[in-house]
Amino acid sequence: MKLTYHKNNPRTLLACAVSLAFASLAAPVMADADVQGRITDNRSNLLTGAEVSIPELKLRRTTAADGRFHFNQLPAGTYTLLVNYLGAIPETRVLVVADTEQRLGDIKLLSASEALEHIEVVGQSGAVSKALNRQRNAGGIVTVASTDEMGQFPDSNVSEALQRLAGLSVERDQGEGRFVRVRGLAPDYNAVTYNGTQLAAPEAGRRAVALDVIPSDLLESVEVNKTLTPDMPAGSLGGTVEIKSLSAFDRSNDFYSFTAEAGYNEQQSKTSPKVSGVFSKILDAAGETDSLGIAIAASYAKRKFGSENVETGGSWDFDDGLEEFELRDYTISRERIGLALNLDYRPGNNNEYYLRSLYSRFSDSEERQSMAVELADPQFAGSLGEAALIRSLKQREETQSISAIVLGTKQTSGNWEWLLEAGASKADEDTPFNIGAADFEQEFADGVGFTGSNILRLTAPAEAFLADGYELKEVEMGDTYAKETERNIKFDLSREIILRHGSLLLKSGAKFSQREKSAAEDVWLFEDFDDLGINALNLSDYAAANVDYGLGNMGSAIDSGSIYQLISGLNRDDFIDEVESQINDYQVDEDISAAYFMTQWERDNWQLITGVRYEHEKREARGTRYDDINEEFSVNQQSSSKGYWLPAVVGRYNLSEQSIVRAAFSTGLVRPNFQQLAPAFILEEDDDELEAAFGNPDLKALTSNNFDLGIEHYADKLGVLSAMLFYKQIDNFIYEADLAGRGEYANFAKAETYVNGGKADLYGLELNAIHKVSGFGNALDNLLISANLTITDSAADIEWFDDGTLFSREVALPSQSDKTANLSLGYETDVISLRLAANYKSKYLAEVGDVTDAAYDVYSDNHLQLDFTGKWTIRRGMQLYFNIINLNDEPYYAYTGRKPYNFQYEQYGRTFVLGVQITNW
Repeated sequence: MKLTYHKNNPRTLLACAVSLAFASLAAPVMADADVQGRITDNRSNLLTGAEVSIPELKLRRTTAADGRFHFNQLPAGTYTLLVNYLGAIPETRVLVVADTEQRLGDIKLLSASEALEHIEVVGQSGAVSKALNRQRNAGGIVTVASTDEMGQFPDSNVSEALQRLAGLSVERDQGEGRFVRVRGLAPDYNAVTYNGTQLAAPEAGRRAVALDVIPSDLLESVEVNKTLTPDMPAGSLGGTVEIKSLSAFDRSNDFYSFTAEAGYNEQQSKTSPKVSGVFSKILDAAGETDSLGIAIAASYAKRKFGSENVETGGSWDFDDGLEEFELRDYTISRERIGLALNLDYRPGNNNEYYLRSLYSRFSDSEERQSMAVELADPQFAGSLGEAALIRSLKQREETQSISAIVLGTKQTSGNWEWLLEAGASKADEDTPFNIGAADFEQEFADGVGFTGSNILRLTAPAEAFLADGYELKEVEMGDTYAKETERNIKFDLSREIILRHGSLLLKSGAKFSQREKSAAEDVWLFEDFDDLGINALNLSDYAAANVDYGLGNMGSAIDSGSIYQLISGLNRDDFIDEVESQINDYQVDEDISAAYFMTQWERDNWQLITGVRYEHEKREARGTRYDDINEEFSVNQQSSSKGYWLPAVVGRYNLSEQSIVRAAFSTGLVRPNFQQLAPAFILEEDDDELEAAFGNPDLKALTSNNFDLGIEHYADKLGVLSAMLFYKQIDNFIYEADLAGRGEYANFAKAETYVNGGKADLYGLELNAIHKVSGFGNALDNLLISANLTITDSAADIEWFDDGTLFSREVALPSQSDKTANLSLGYETDVISLRLAANYKSKYLAEVGDVTDAAYDVYSDNHLQLDFTGKWTIRRGMQLYFNIINLNDEPYYAYTGRKPYNFQYEQYGRTFVLGVQITNW
């Protein structure tokens, strides 16, 4: 089956889909009464992901975070109610259904372990149990990280927490996890939603959401759906990361938690504080007992750290040597503030109203001292020659914010259920007036070179490290702002039909969303200071203390305050770079209308989900065209309208109570990112040759056919073994290309833009094993072992023209590692909890350096990082913890073509954290 493309009227298609759904729901049903209840342990802790079934009717429910289950309109009769939960003894009850609703209250489960009196719901084992129960009972292939599980690792944000899960890895920025990759697919190919509302992305050119903006303290869980069903919005090829907020009804009693910690990074001798708190309470309201739930969470963290870097940027001539390289030292301060307020009103067992809100702000203050070495002629290591040395400063404070709000209601009437929900998300990135580069230059006739390969070390005369002799050449200042908003409203309607041997769930819905993305940039270039009558042009006039650079000597730092003072005395309007200040401004508006219809059929050990989704998009893009030949600006505006059908079939079969086979076919869709779509166009002439660079609003969306097949085996007490095969056939792969020499650019020497390629293939194997050691009767019973391995491979063709001849070559998909793996060893008693975790990903293609030559492709090298966390329970509800992040001091290394050819080397040091957590369990 292949995803098809249409330009039909979206309103007609939406109406047809919804009409079909209502017509399908008109079948008669014989039913008498509802049955409701809640699953807890014997301490009244709510159990998420418990399976509640009625074997005689082939009906099954999975408890949500509030531990509740609900069977609608059961036929009158006597049945068996069976409850299964990993780590618990199965519970069986006789259920007599008459003509009135039954509220069974709390059904308490006991531990399956002879050594324990109650089910473990806290600590390492409890966190794993919650996640595995939800994964086992999911219809598709889902990987879950609960808030408790995230707390078992020293992870400060959502991105770093997800890297522990099978098939997931992260892209890092300054050593911190930032973007999430799913099954080897780059972050822009995965969607991120908050309670069903797609989160806006703060960065100017991307759709990918930087999850380091969101503190992990604010959430109830994070689910990664690796199979796509029709009721899920399009926007991913690899998977959808669903962030679920906490609710007061997720706890059986009033709850609070408080955490305070202090961190220390080896690169910076400063303390990094963090505090967070969670509070929830259930109240009586409007005459209803325990009907109003209030949950509040807040988090504040300020981390001070640094990094040391040396990079070439790929400036290699493999025959003659290196052309230039740069030494960089970063001083960084990152501040995170997170707030969440969630309200739930449940006036009856069949009515629910809710408000979910999230606000997160991430401020990144960064100062970069650097020394760039521009060699007059390419050199190899050990050679000396002529060069220009440029001492440079970059200083900026960038603030990203993400907010989301979801308001909705869910109503149940008999075997009908409907949901109405409205959501909105906003994100922005603000980098106010900042130093892009303040450059001081000095030339040396001889004596400049480098040694080493991965870590290049500068060789230069002693004068190179003094402030005297360096003259101010130029100062570039910038001011950028990007904003994205997303608003949506959706309606879902479902009906369950109880059959003689099973059940049939019919579900349909519609959704309308609006997305707006805009970016604005201003650039100033201050130069020719002699002509301005400025005499203070020596670096010594702007020098601070020596740079603390661990990879060599860099001499005096440049004082940022002195640079700002210099610029403040000049008129900015005289130095505006008009081209750079307009060409990067754009706005893209997208309206998406969607409708779906799906069925879920269950009988005996079978479950089958099938259906189709239709999405229609209308896009308006506005940018700037600049003709350098005639020195003219003009507006460049384009629009498009497209529609897509997205079918899916997802099935599971229970071989036994412990073993499950899963299979799925689904279709994915990812729209081009905004940098690729932006209709900016710049036309230049160089030595009588035409050159152009431009975005491409006509790009087609990437689409995929996804196939999954796998098996899972769950241990009775706690553990899982699973193997999942997956294959993705991707159409319209996007890459950067030069169109010079063909079509309307036949007379151009250069025409750089983004184009759609043909097909790309991604396939792999995902292995996961978790085992709680038991049965030894000694300290070994305190061990928990967790390991996962994902093996992937991919291939895509990129093309180019040379003298009218079409050439192509095969590359891997960017960001796709052949192997990603996690291994963690946990040891836990009632007093002590220890966990050592290893995270590994093999090399991957970071960027295509030269379309025509694979030797210039840039690869990020293998990365293995060890993290440790230790906890000591002082008394019930109070823990002292100690974390070591990057225990093995793993650096980041990227190379051009082959490992000896440095592209970038960066080291971050270890981070130590000491903290305390108080919880009212």
